Parts: sequence; structure tokens; C-alpha cells
Amino acid sequence: MKKSEKEISAPVAAVINPGDEDIRFIDLRVDYAFKRVFGTPGNEELLKMLIDSILPDLHVSTLTLGNQENVGDSKDDKKTVFDIKATTEDGETVVIEMQLADKKDFNDRLVYYSTYPIREQVRGGNRDYQLAPLYIIAIMDFSMEGGRTTDSVINSFCIRNDSDISKTLTDNVHYVTVELPKFKKGVSDLNSLADRMIWLLRNMGSLKSVPEEFHDKGLEKLFDISNFTTMTYEEQMDYLAKFHAELDRRSELETAIEKGLKLGMEQGLEQGLEQGRTEGVLSVAAKMKYSGVPVQTICNWTGLSPEEVDRIEEQ
Repeated sequence: MKKSEKEISAPVAAVINPGDEDIRFIDLRVDYAFKRVFGTPGNEELLKMLIDSILPDLHVSTLTLGNQENVGDSKDDKKTVFDIKATTEDGETVVIEMQLADKKDFNDRLVYYSTYPIREQVRGGNRDYQLAPLYIIAIMDFSMEGGRTTDSVINSFCIRNDSDISKTLTDNVHYVTVELPKFKKGVSDLNSLADRMIWLLRNMGSLKSVPEEFHDKGLEKLFDISNFTTMTYEEQMDYLAKFHAELDRRSELETAIEKGLKLGMEQGLEQGLEQGRTEGVLSVAAKMKYSGVPVQTICNWTGLSPEEVDRIEEQ
């Protein structure tokens, strides 16, 4: 028997949003929600709008969702599952990853992710190594460390000449970051599709109704699909399980980093941060392992190898 909206929403919402009576819209920063809205067949128009807001110069007319699971060249290679992979009508490949919590060496992970679609092109018969354009987009609910980015929300990177940045080694591999915390506009200041889309990525999960500023902006389907109250009971429970897992993982990592900072006062900041991150990742992996989450899923979420996950059980 299907439970009522109040029975489903109210008790859980008290944990997620203290003081709120229920959940109206799903949080697009959660993998489950992000894929539901932008990575489900039939929602290609919404995905096109998202890509247009991030890469307006790409001028995508149509696109096709591709296989999100990627394997290496041998059975021992790590498998990677992208949040979204699509191909445009002109043959460009667009890979999009939503990242709620910071991961160690995430910048290098982006480069690693690009190796799968690159090798896939060669496997597909492109033996002359002429690459079709590839865009790896990372939407992150954190800011990148160091001097890699500016104050801009969206930053694009490619392989350039050190002594003359106007010269590129290739124009066919692009890495694009969308750093959500840098977006400071209020709902009344949204002037473009990019503004509205990025604002929703940050705020959809806290909305109780569709803001007036979004009426007649062509995003009605996005709000419909994101409506928690119209989801089936099974879909709601699946979303909430994923949401709580993300929150737990983020909390574990933040606690571990804080612990690392304290340890860093005694043993050196860098060593302390590293130990804190490691402890947080292992703690999250252990909880996932004991909850019956598949080993490969744990590896994808934490960056650990299958061997490292297996050893957790022995500790």
C-alpha cells in the first residue's frame, strides 16, 4: 500500500531540514536526483539546457545519452561510472560529474576520467588518433584549492604551451569546472539560463514552491521531475537513502579533515590533513561495506581500490 505524502516526508525531513515540515523538491546535488533529472532518457532537452548554460559556445541542437559505465583495457582495470555521458549531433562527447563532497586529488581525477572516452574513440576504429572533441564537466559543491581557478563560477582548462598560453597542444580535450559555492546571486538577480540553472543546482532541495522568477522560463519540466511529492514511495525512499549516504559521507570527511587540522598543529599541517582525509574515507567505506553496498560502488565513491576495501573487513 502506498503511504501518504505526510507519512513519507515529515519524519525524514526533520532530520534533513530541521524545522521544516516536509520535502518538496529533491536536491540536484545528490547523484540520484541529478541523474533522474538530466540523465534519464526522455529528458534530453533538460540536459541540453544544462550543457548550454555551461558551454554556450557549443551550440548543441540534439544529443544522445550514452553508456555511463566504462571499463579499462583489461579485466584488472578499475571500472568508472559517469553520472552522465552524451554525444552531440556533431560527434562531441560530453561527460558530466556531480560532486557533492570534496575528494583528494579531484583535479587529477578529472584527467583520469577523460582517458576512458579517449580510449573508447580508438576502440571504435579511429586508428589515426584524430580525437573528436571531448568535454569533461565537473559540477562541484566545493571550490578548487590552489591557483587553478579564478573568482568565476565556470572555468575551462585545456593543455597549453607553458611559455605561450595562446598555443594549445590539442583543441579537442577540455576540462570544465562549475564551482557552485562561488555563485552568489539571489533569486531576483538571475538574468540568464546559466544563472537560473546554477541557482537551481544549489537551491532546489530547499525550495517549498516554484519561485515567481521561474514562471514561464521553460523549466516547468525540471520542476515537475524534481517534485518529491509526486514520486512513488519506492523512489522517495531510494532518494532519501542516497541523500543520507551523501550527508553521512560529507560529515565524515569534514570531521576527518577537522581532526587532521588539529593533528597538523603537532605533526605538520600537510601530514595532518592527509591522515584526516584517509581516516574519513576509510570510515565511510566501512559503513558502506557493512551496509551491503557493492565493492565496486564503494570504490567509485571513495577512490579506494577493491583490495583496500577488502582489507577494511579484516581490521
